[in-house]
Amino acid sequence: MITPPRLSRSILAASALALTSLFLPSARAATLAFVQSYGGLGSGSGQFRFPNGVAVDGAGTVYVGDSDNDRIVGFNPASFTGSFTTFGSGGSGTGGFSSPQGVAVDPSGLVYVADKSNNRIDRFDPANFVSSFTSFGSSGSSSGKFQYPNGVAVDNAGNVFVGDTFNNRIDRFNPSNFAGTYTSFAGGNFNSPTGLGMDLLGNVYVADPQFSRVARFNPASYPGSFTSFGTNGTGNGQFFNPWSVVVDGAGIVYVADYSNSRIVSFNPSNFTGTFTSFGSLGTGNGKFDHPAALALDKAGNLYVADTGNSRIVKLSGAAALPVPEPTSVALLLCGSASSFLRRRRK
Repeated sequence: MITPPRLSRSILAASALALTSLFLPSARAATLAFVQSYGGLGSGSGQFRFPNGVAVDGAGTVYVGDSDNDRIVGFNPASFTGSFTTFGSGGSGTGGFSSPQGVAVDPSGLVYVADKSNNRIDRFDPANFVSSFTSFGSSGSSSGKFQYPNGVAVDNAGNVFVGDTFNNRIDRFNPSNFAGTYTSFAGGNFNSPTGLGMDLLGNVYVADPQFSRVARFNPASYPGSFTSFGTNGTGNGQFFNPWSVVVDGAGIVYVADYSNSRIVSFNPSNFTGTFTSFGSLGTGNGKFDHPAALALDKAGNLYVADTGNSRIVKLSGAAALPVPEPTSVALLLCGSASSFLRRRRK
């Protein structure tokens, strides 16, 4: 059996980037449409109280950081009230949350929570909540510590990224060796960062509300890869306290533009040219009241934690695809390129 030659991370990233720009749309703008909303203000089954986090696992189960209820909620969109399940309660012990914010699900289905007021990241298996509950970190600014984390994301290698808000940095660690792998990305590039998203190439997108912009960097080449999008305002190419960010399979970036009460999308290769906004302040269909978190499912549905309306809103129109390993992306795209060139020669 012939084994593909080992390529450096930089070569793979460069190859994938070049090929991605060749095959993915260069000027596509998202067209979002309202589908359904779930919940309403309260603490009972089927209700939320100012949700600030949302994630979707591979089976389509939606997990919500139900902040003011100090719990995580899971539900199946096809049977909202029938599948509504709660995890945890207020507190700092095992199974306790204090104002949980961002939520993420890793490739194996484990749920990660930015447990804001407990200054830690929590992890649990929904099938066995209490016995699987694990916490990482504590309050502080040194290595292995957090100050009011708001965002969390997990890459396909299982590395956890944290929007370490009051420390003005992005942290990364591997849960199998927390202290030994803990790394921070800072250098004055962030001011109270919150939500995080990732694209197919391993780039990290950061909602940076105090700078009214979305930042992007590649962990393998930080800070040289640092780029930012947007300025403060309400117009085209502007944000007002962007709070969350997610990237679909075609590379389109979606932003919860919190204080503008809208969802914004753009293509990073043509930021102002593809900048599109959906929604405005209100309570009806297609309206938002300070949306704070976003998540995508495999079918291309975008879920919004509509915080002020205490509900989760489902939108259609994104291009969500399963995310392969970084090396698989490069090999897949190389294969696509070879096939494309063969067809051109015929």
